[in-house]
Amino acid sequence: MHNPSFSAPTGSKGSAQFVRFCEEYQQRLDALTLLKQLIHMIKAVQRHRGMSMGALGGNSLFRSELTQLQAQLERRLELVQAFAARSLNLLSPRDRDNLSNAWLTISRDWQQDAVVDNYELHCHLIEQLLSMVAALGKQLELPTSQALLQSERNTDQPSEASSYPNRFKYLEVLHFSTRLMPAVAEQIGRIRALSTYASALGYCDKDVTSKLRYAIQCTRVNNEKLRHQTKRLEGLLDKDLSLLAQLKSFEIKLDFLLSMVESDVVNPHQINADSHRLFVLASDIIDMYLKVVDEGVHLLTDWHEQDIELWLEQV
Repeated sequence: MHNPSFSAPTGSKGSAQFVRFCEEYQQRLDALTLLKQLIHMIKAVQRHRGMSMGALGGNSLFRSELTQLQAQLERRLELVQAFAARSLNLLSPRDRDNLSNAWLTISRDWQQDAVVDNYELHCHLIEQLLSMVAALGKQLELPTSQALLQSERNTDQPSEASSYPNRFKYLEVLHFSTRLMPAVAEQIGRIRALSTYASALGYCDKDVTSKLRYAIQCTRVNNEKLRHQTKRLEGLLDKDLSLLAQLKSFEIKLDFLLSMVESDVVNPHQINADSHRLFVLASDIIDMYLKVVDEGVHLLTDWHEQDIELWLEQV
């Protein structure tokens, strides 16, 4: 059920309530749609960061794909802006302007940027996007029916709608998809960008070494949290997120990537690692993690659509 068209039943007790429910339902569906688009944009900006760093390090293989990627990013930003414009409650005009300005700063003559500026500008934009994803997740914490009934009672205390059947699973998947998994994917994205640059350059200076070591440490800590949360979700969801089972094999890939970066990039000697190989290996892991996020948002959307039947039983 997508973008349903409702008309309020005449003469019913819930006529005004019905309209309010439909408005709330549609706004939350818009938020979920925007959430998916923001995740896709994060993936594209992360990829642009890694490829532009590799190009700045001297690997010309990245330059041809960068032209196409920049054009795709322009269109993706337009798409995000269009979805965000549907409601001021999704992204404020200031947030939307900040996104456009940040991307304009990155894309304008990046070939002439100092590598540290290129890296920091990309990271700043991704942090903005991650913050927007987390804020939308916060908006979506209550299912539609429960949010509506609690607002009608003008109380923060749980109502009888707390019997919402997927409530606990919903919150777990929401946190996993809007905070934990995107944060881990971004740490791996930073490792990809920095290690691609250093291996393309053939040298890892102190600043890059420091940033890489910190990103690797954060990745190990957060991925341990991710591992525990994945086990919890596997027990809760009974295959509702089919890709969860594949994360174990990608943990092995991630360990291999981190070990390769520590031994072949961070150590103070001439780097012999292939920058393109590093980029591809890290990209496989990031792409998989963000596919799980996408599947999580799809599951949240399915549960959101079940709100209609639940609401009809409660009014």
